[in-house]
Amino acid sequence: MSNIGNPSQLLRTLILAAGLIAIALTATATELCYDCHDRTLFEKKIIHTPVAKQRCDQCHNPHLARHEGLLHQQNEKLCASCHQTLLEKIGQQEFPHQPAEQGQCLLCHDPHASQQPKLLRDKMDQLCLNCHKELEPVKSVRHTPFLRGQCSTCHTAHSSEQPMLLRKNSAALCLGCHPNNNSLRQKHLNRNLNKIDCLECHNPHQSENSALLRATQHQPFKRGECQSCHGQKLSGDLCMSCHTTIMESFNQQFNHIVPSTNGSFCFECHTPHASQQVGLVRGYPGEVCRNCHAGKFERRKNSAHLHPNADRCLDCHQLHGATQPAMLKGGGDKACADCHEKHNNFSHPTGDKAHDPRNGQAMTCVSCHDPCNGTLYKYNLRGTSDKGLCIQCHAGY
Repeated sequence: MSNIGNPSQLLRTLILAAGLIAIALTATATELCYDCHDRTLFEKKIIHTPVAKQRCDQCHNPHLARHEGLLHQQNEKLCASCHQTLLEKIGQQEFPHQPAEQGQCLLCHDPHASQQPKLLRDKMDQLCLNCHKELEPVKSVRHTPFLRGQCSTCHTAHSSEQPMLLRKNSAALCLGCHPNNNSLRQKHLNRNLNKIDCLECHNPHQSENSALLRATQHQPFKRGECQSCHGQKLSGDLCMSCHTTIMESFNQQFNHIVPSTNGSFCFECHTPHASQQVGLVRGYPGEVCRNCHAGKFERRKNSAHLHPNADRCLDCHQLHGATQPAMLKGGGDKACADCHEKHNNFSHPTGDKAHDPRNGQAMTCVSCHDPCNGTLYKYNLRGTSDKGLCIQCHAGY
């Protein structure tokens, strides 16, 4: 009787009782959830910790919520409440995986239970191919990790300091499996294998060529005539000795002749060996442009409206030179008209028909639109479509 009368003992008893009641209510509430929700969907090999602890209320409100699925917060914010360190790392590394950067965690992960590790919605290779359809296995020669669906052997899932979400730079990554021995060095002219970019010549997934060589190959490289270039002084003149007419394409008001860090300015954009791209352009579309125009790619991340396939720079821009600023194809507006044919026939006057009062230059599509950087406004407009953009020129209206 004396213990019951003790205030501190009574408080501890009440707290314990409240905890037991909460546990009982939680268990009862979870069982109530299964009256409508198929229990088997939550009892797979890998179970999300809140589900395993029967804490549906940790993510869901049982009555009402502002977010779909009765979630307490939007998906990425809800995930961040437990996985804060992981999401911070994604924002800090140079190359984030787009779904992870955009908080689309549920695109790859099941929030409740899965038969796959890390709560993945499907086997890793199938999950990756849902977006990366260009990598469907169709070629005759396949890299062993790719053949086995082991994407994470080479790539990280969320973010990386390396392009293409690689775990390490290509040399370090490849030499982790391929021994750096005399045989391999001899095939590469006895170069230091730790300092070469393996992915310049080899496709890391699949190819129709032996040794996974890339689809487009420089003719001397393809014929094994390495010394025709490697035995010469490295300069732009070496490239022009075979590509005699190319220099004409650079002789324009705006061109891409840039200071060279590799002996020949050609190598800033082209590989002398092999590429997956037409014209032996380095890397995937847009990658070679990012090397010099990183700021533009960074600005796009904050744009609400971005032109489709914005990374495919060569769809709109000349590679070597042009008479128009920004080296747009076909004299400026033609680059837009190739896709936006109807707008070429009925739109705001452009060219000699109208001059921009802000700079005195002929109006073009990009006077009002910014397809390259993207903008905060629909149709990539440089201002609001009601009047905010128009009054910049038509102040009298």
